Amino acid sequence: MKIHRLDDADFDEFFELVCYMIKEAEFRDAQPDKQMIWNMCQSPDGVVFLAKTENKIVGFLAGLKQRYFFSPKERVTDMGFYVLPEYRGTTAALRLILAIEEWAKQHSIHDVYMGQTTAVDVERTMRFYNHLGYKTVGFNTVKHLN
Repeated sequence: MKIHRLDDADFDEFFELVCYMIKEAEFRDAQPDKQMIWNMCQSPDGVVFLAKTENKIVGFLAGLKQRYFFSPKERVTDMGFYVLPEYRGTTAALRLILAIEEWAKQHSIHDVYMGQTTAVDVERTMRFYNHLGYKTVGFNTVKHLN
């Protein structure tokens, strides 16, 4: 399995994986906007890493470099993190996180925020992050309004 940054040639397959994530997630009624995703990928503050086995993308981690709203200090926040169900438990997720941590270091950023908004395996995901040294500092809630 190889980890590499998203390139133009992989975008359509990456977009398909984003659609798989959405179908499995709490926010499954959200319609993905291909142009919006493309724009984020092209931003100098954005990055997408892919986990690829042979010629198949099996996971991705999209991150965004941003400032705290109250400080010029920068952080990296995950914008989407997904591994196909049949590849969960492999090294894909670990290697994607290590890639974004390295990218943050290359940009002299010391805070990486990893969240969980899909509502898929929440406790397992939190244990995985904690095992990697991430400290749980909050939580997500959602209320669907009519």
